[in-house]
Amino acid sequence: MRKFTVGLYVVPILVAVDLGAKFWAIQNLGGLTEAAPLMPGLSLRLLSNPGVSFGWFAGSPWPVTLVTAVMTVAFAVWFYRSRMEREYLAIGCIMAGAASNLIDRLINGAVTDFLSFGGVNAPLFTNNLADIWITLGVAILFGGALLDLRKTDPVREKRT
Repeated sequence: MRKFTVGLYVVPILVAVDLGAKFWAIQNLGGLTEAAPLMPGLSLRLLSNPGVSFGWFAGSPWPVTLVTAVMTVAFAVWFYRSRMEREYLAIGCIMAGAASNLIDRLINGAVTDFLSFGGVNAPLFTNNLADIWITLGVAILFGGALLDLRKTDPVREKRT
């Protein structure tokens, strides 16, 4: 996939899909008192997370917002400088997730989470599509790096 395609189409589409899903969740899940099961292990539950993963740093929303903004810019610079085709999609996914969560944080003061994984009454964690984009991007980066390691010839010692 070409860098131009990812930058111009994939990133904005992923941001739009996530923000649209969050808007839908706010409009439709706000009045629910219990989680709405979708399938075993997945339910819908609206949460507002002012912190980062698992609610860490919830008491520091502006530092979290600032760090998120800096990281989003850093990924954009990495994307611009990247020369590896596999990195385009990976960094694009991470950048889309980070940008979408940043926009949500700036608009709502917190990140909107609505996908609960685990039991309906005892979820392991709740996240959103942007978090899935970030996870997918990281998996592509690490998976590609592992595949590259398998392709290289093993180092052989010279015998004297």
